[in-house]
Amino acid sequence: MNPEFKRNLWLEISPARLALMPAVLTLIALLAVAMSEHNPRDNLFIACTVLFTGLTVGWGSLLVMSSINNEVTERTWDQQRLSALTPWQMAWGKLFGSTAYAWYGALLCAVVAVLAASTLPGFLSRCVWMLAGAIGAVALHAWLMASRLHTLDLRTEKSSSTAGRLFGLFMALQTLPMVFMVLRSPTDEPQASGGWWSLGLPLPVQSLVLAALMLALGLLALWRSMGKQLMVRSTPWAWALGVLAVGWMLAGFMPEDARDANLMVPLAGVALLATYAALFTESNNRLVWQAVLFHHAHSPRRRMLQALPLWPVSWAMAALFVLLYGVLGINPDQHLASLGSVMWLALLHCLRDCGIYHFFALRNTTRKPAGMTLLTLFVLGVVLPGLVAGSAPELATWFEPLFGLQQLVKGGASLGLAPWLAMAVQLAVVAALVAWRWAAGAKPAQTS
Repeated sequence: MNPEFKRNLWLEISPARLALMPAVLTLIALLAVAMSEHNPRDNLFIACTVLFTGLTVGWGSLLVMSSINNEVTERTWDQQRLSALTPWQMAWGKLFGSTAYAWYGALLCAVVAVLAASTLPGFLSRCVWMLAGAIGAVALHAWLMASRLHTLDLRTEKSSSTAGRLFGLFMALQTLPMVFMVLRSPTDEPQASGGWWSLGLPLPVQSLVLAALMLALGLLALWRSMGKQLMVRSTPWAWALGVLAVGWMLAGFMPEDARDANLMVPLAGVALLATYAALFTESNNRLVWQAVLFHHAHSPRRRMLQALPLWPVSWAMAALFVLLYGVLGINPDQHLASLGSVMWLALLHCLRDCGIYHFFALRNTTRKPAGMTLLTLFVLGVVLPGLVAGSAPELATWFEPLFGLQQLVKGGASLGLAPWLAMAVQLAVVAALVAWRWAAGAKPAQTS
């Protein structure tokens, strides 16, 4: 048996706890039946489904996050990293071991819920919903653990906990709707408009497929994050595959007539979001980029890719999708004729924000660059445009080029020249500042 899984079972399971869980659940089930006047089986199914969701989504998520945070707080995480287990063995041992007691109670609830629904209408649909909820809960646990490991700084573990929680919350909001669909009134109606990728699947089956895909991506992210913590280097192929998969999943919800022409839009959008996520959750300081430059000059290309941060990978993918949209995506909708220009502007805007982040990240200080970056973006994008909006609205574009979109809102055929000139000036200024910061940090310290 996996040693990490066995260790977590030893910590979580005891004879007293094994007896306590069914006893408490039995009392709650009896209460649900006693409160029902007309249909006790339906009441019992709903009560067990709510308990199942609470145990897996609520308690299970807390246990997953605690499994890493407790190791860091008790200073046993370094011992974990020195073990001979592979990243995948360590990942699934913690994922299923830390939540074993919550899943023990959840499976008891699931068995009772299925037995209670055996004589109710839509029995098969209810079972599919339960299965989708279980898979969605495991996916949620995998994403939460992966996000915590991804943002866990080896040198300042405690300071990265806030970013980890925020990123975990972001991923949870993506997964939770599928889990809470368990509480939906079960029906077996097919999708009226063809549904996801026009497959025409019934809603429970469609949710089951999406939950399984999210689980596969969550396990992939967990394996990569655990490998990063165990110092097992890998090229960013898993990150790129994840960006592609999420964009493809979102593209499946687009209208069928616009999907072929605009497939690159969700792919580029997800890649840009992934760029910001990687930028604010990874270290991008001078040491990281010096390692990249060293491996670029003296090592095989694989070593350089292993040292490369993830945000340039995502941004390069977004640039590729925007370029392909311009080459292949012929949009028949005249109202979206300027969509390609908007995508290019967003791509350059993202590059400018990455440059601002690195201007602060390349300082010779231990302070985090995220706060100063967000403050600068707030001043450039909100405060300064707000000051000039009343007297000279056209000047707002020079502080925030995205304000050029108002030309399209007013019915214009294009963005005009001002947003592009403003973006070019800002990119040049940011590039000069980053180059100055890099050169200043490379100078040897002066001694008196």
